[in-house]
Amino acid sequence: MRDALSRYAEPLLREVVGRLVKPRTATPPDELVEKCLSTLANPPVIDRRVAELPPAARKALAVIAVSRRPTWKVGHLITILSALGHPEGFAPIHTLLETGLLCPDFSLHAPAVEQFESWLGSAGTVHAQVFAHPAVAARAQGENLGFPIPPGERLGSASPRFTDGLDWLLRLALVWQQVDEAPVRLTQGRTLFKRDLGRLQTDEVLAAAPPDQLVPVADPGVLSLLWAEASGLIKLNEGELRSAPFPPTWGATLTPAVADLWAALTAVEAWDPLRGYSPVESGLSALPTAGLLALLILAGAARPGQETGWVDPQVIADWLWEHHPSWQGGLPREEAKTRGLAWVEAYLLGVAYPLRLVEAAQYDGWKVRLTDLGRHLLAGGPEPAAAPAFPQTLLVQPNAEVLVYRQGLTPNLIGRLSRFARWKGLGPACTLELNATRTYHGLESGLTLASVLQTLNQHGMKPVPSAVADLLRRWADKRDRITLYSAATLVEFQTAADLDAAVSRGIVSVRVTDRIGLTDDGRDPDFKNLRLIGNRDYEARPQQCVTVDADGVTLTIDAAHSDLMLEAEIGRLADPVTGDPPGLRRVRISPQSLARAQAAGLTLADLDAWFQARAGHPLPAPGRLFVLAPHLAAPTAARHLVVHLPSAEATDGLVQWPTTAALVGPRLGPTAVVVDEANLERLREVLAGLGMQLA
Repeated sequence: MRDALSRYAEPLLREVVGRLVKPRTATPPDELVEKCLSTLANPPVIDRRVAELPPAARKALAVIAVSRRPTWKVGHLITILSALGHPEGFAPIHTLLETGLLCPDFSLHAPAVEQFESWLGSAGTVHAQVFAHPAVAARAQGENLGFPIPPGERLGSASPRFTDGLDWLLRLALVWQQVDEAPVRLTQGRTLFKRDLGRLQTDEVLAAAPPDQLVPVADPGVLSLLWAEASGLIKLNEGELRSAPFPPTWGATLTPAVADLWAALTAVEAWDPLRGYSPVESGLSALPTAGLLALLILAGAARPGQETGWVDPQVIADWLWEHHPSWQGGLPREEAKTRGLAWVEAYLLGVAYPLRLVEAAQYDGWKVRLTDLGRHLLAGGPEPAAAPAFPQTLLVQPNAEVLVYRQGLTPNLIGRLSRFARWKGLGPACTLELNATRTYHGLESGLTLASVLQTLNQHGMKPVPSAVADLLRRWADKRDRITLYSAATLVEFQTAADLDAAVSRGIVSVRVTDRIGLTDDGRDPDFKNLRLIGNRDYEARPQQCVTVDADGVTLTIDAAHSDLMLEAEIGRLADPVTGDPPGLRRVRISPQSLARAQAAGLTLADLDAWFQARAGHPLPAPGRLFVLAPHLAAPTAARHLVVHLPSAEATDGLVQWPTTAALVGPRLGPTAVVVDEANLERLREVLAGLGMQLA
């Protein structure tokens, strides 16, 4: 709004300010725009300005509000007003521009506007665009549009039929996926090349009928592409349509996403329900105006809170045939017999019905009315309650295919799955395929392997099969090497099984150790699903928290004093002891575990330093044996005659006295020496001389 108003020449801006703000004193030039903006944010003032408008201008604002799309071509607004009985041409739009309730939608390099008539002439009466601030249009939303339609009729025993509203979201997600992998080029006239057109028309998944199709529509793949562009799901960039991030309206509930698609549908022009792809070379397409008017007729027949409002599509076709200035001219000749009934049924039952805007019933032909969601969007009804949630709705199969039941699908889950899995079928149970290409594109879009696994585990009926998880990991390893978290909340579980359960439920997704995990983005997990028993300062200085048992190889960990580094280090040199009761954590060093540690670069000095810091003493003797054994000389086996003496003092004297030292061999212990059999009798005599009898 500020940009548009700032392009007005000062005389024109003063005229607009005079009609919108009605200031009592002269306003300095630099305050004119801000005066307008502050007034547009004042509902009571806007209500007065809207009430002062002629009926045609009020209806134009009401149509913009109901469409939920603030920007419209002037030609389309003139067409709608003409159908509503106001053939004044540009006059109602000019009135809205003069009062500041509409603004021109300028190009980037548009010159300053002296008069609205000159702007319209330079921009083109048909294709010039205007926009209304949504808060302004909403003030006219209750305006009676004056449809001469009788109240909707009641039906007998006919059962209404309605859909889950997901079909078009799934098709837009599929076409987004195709554009993400191969951008679509446009000609200079912004039309599709034959190659891309053929790809969209022959794609088996896009062309497949919805599960509850009532009537077919032509070229649903082309409509999906144009619709995705209108909704901002894909964007034109240097002559190519490229994928864009999924909008925030694709959330956990259906209503915002359908409202977004409904607003975008009125911007689609190069498509027709009967002809399919129909580029408009000149003039205007009738689709945005005729489709909007058809649904507004249903809104006029709706009665909030009542099960009435059924309308025969033939009534809508007759009204459009008689009132719409250009609609019948674009219909096939054979449609003159039914006055365009096939077009109306294709639009309402083939486009609006799968979007859950209308429901249908068979009662002497088709009858239609707005759903609760349609009444909310088009007739000012209350927002419908959210459908019951079924979080566990998918099953990852060992062949890397994913089966998704539509009962648990949400727009958010559709968008998330589309980023890393390829859609293969859109039936009652949708199917996807996990492959290397989509995994790579998902990682390029900002996902991580952990977030992919978290999505599959969080919404899966069973954990992801280990073979599929390994497959995803191999694909991701070709790209991912390091993940950096500027900050993270770590969750430490009592057992590895507890961590496995948390991963399968999607509470955490990244395994730091066998018992510690964190979310894929490092933020806080959903603590309502956890029972917290304490906090730990992982930045604290390491403490002695390991006790070595008498066997020298079993290490008992004091969980109250352990830290993050211990959890990361202990797995490098020891293996967990299985079968311990909860609360007792033990690990055991072995030749294999210390060999693993040495292969990772740890030396004997490193192991001594670790044990000194964690246990208060160097590596125990068994551990030193495990490390040094490969580097020692080979041991020998031999038979020896051993003499045991009564005390260590006696043995010391025997070994040190030259007379006996020549008769004994190596000392085996405190009281044992080796004696050669040839020296045994001489040793006996010497000991006898000392008063010791050799037994």
